[in-house]
Amino acid sequence: MKKIIITRRLLKESEDKASKIFDAKFNSNDELYSQSKLIELSKGQDAILTSLTDKMDEETINKLPDSIKIISNFAVGFGNIDLEAAKKRGIAVTNTPEVLSDATAEIGILLILGACRRAPEGIQAAKESSWKWSADYLIGKQLTGTRLGILGMGRIGQKIAKIAKSLGMIIHYHNRSKLSDEKE
Repeated sequence: MKKIIITRRLLKESEDKASKIFDAKFNSNDELYSQSKLIELSKGQDAILTSLTDKMDEETINKLPDSIKIISNFAVGFGNIDLEAAKKRGIAVTNTPEVLSDATAEIGILLILGACRRAPEGIQAAKESSWKWSADYLIGKQLTGTRLGILGMGRIGQKIAKIAKSLGMIIHYHNRSKLSDEKE
């Protein structure tokens, strides 16, 4: 069974699954490990599961034991990992590029809906029991037929566009390159 150090707390079901698949060493206090502590804890391990809060710079990577063969980053990108240093050491690096695309797009739509329909004011009025009915009270702005501008049509931008289209919005976007007709 491969040995792995998991640097931050995960969801319980993920930790349970990791325990079944690996000989997993967990960070039960969810503290941010210093580079020296991370290096010390990685001794005898085959892999490290990092999060975006873990700084895996060249100095840290160069001090990792030879037993480390992979760094798996629980994040969309690799901004916290020196990829060149890992490559020089023969350490594979992976990430989770799609892990937050749906959630981020949904939050974007939530913010659009909340702003257009004056949700914060409505929530506050409900909390204060100051709701006053009138035909135009908190009516806000209808989304159907409105235009939405999206800067960047990567994974998240495309998901926002898909949801916005289902709400009847007209999509305009700017991207480095034009999307294919099927993606538009």
